[in-house]
Amino acid sequence: MAENLPGPYEIEFDLQGWLSPARSHVLRFSCAAVGSPAPGSLPTAIDIQKMGGATAKLNVVANQIWAFVRTLYAPAISAVGYTLWKYVPGTLAKDFISAGALTTPAGTAAGAATVAHQTTLTFRSANGGVLKVVFLETSLTGDTRITLIPNPVGSLIPLFASYVMSADNVILARDDAYPVAALRDSRGQNERIWREVFR
Repeated sequence: MAENLPGPYEIEFDLQGWLSPARSHVLRFSCAAVGSPAPGSLPTAIDIQKMGGATAKLNVVANQIWAFVRTLYAPAISAVGYTLWKYVPGTLAKDFISAGALTTPAGTAAGAATVAHQTTLTFRSANGGVLKVVFLETSLTGDTRITLIPNPVGSLIPLFASYVMSADNVILARDDAYPVAALRDSRGQNERIWREVFR
């Protein structure tokens, strides 16, 4: 199995809007860009590989991912934009490639943010590794660990899981493989955020 490092490319969303104290979170997804886009390339000039074999432009991919993710966040939370990074192989060093603005930056969840809460979704990858997606301080609640069941007409998490398991998905596990099975939906407290807010 490949080293457990990010990349080869990574789409990063910068989320803002939490208060008391003011704080932000970063949401990152490993992916694969076609070719070797040069630093400073426009999002409309960069092709991202999809799990089903097709490709889509970076701006289309970023907006598609965010269309699913934004349903987890209250309207007060927004993603100010996205950035594409390229990792130096075998390291945690990364180089800037591109950035852009989202067409609909604000969240849409009906509920308020659940302070210091974390939702972790796991998927088995084709190389045997685990793809882990972590959402911080969404409108979701609970302290549970259940089977993750993708559903294209389901509620928020099953719907996002359905995207990750679809041909449209661009998200890679850290062993550079696409997911082949959904595993768990795990929810609970993020202790680091709890300390930041309450101490």
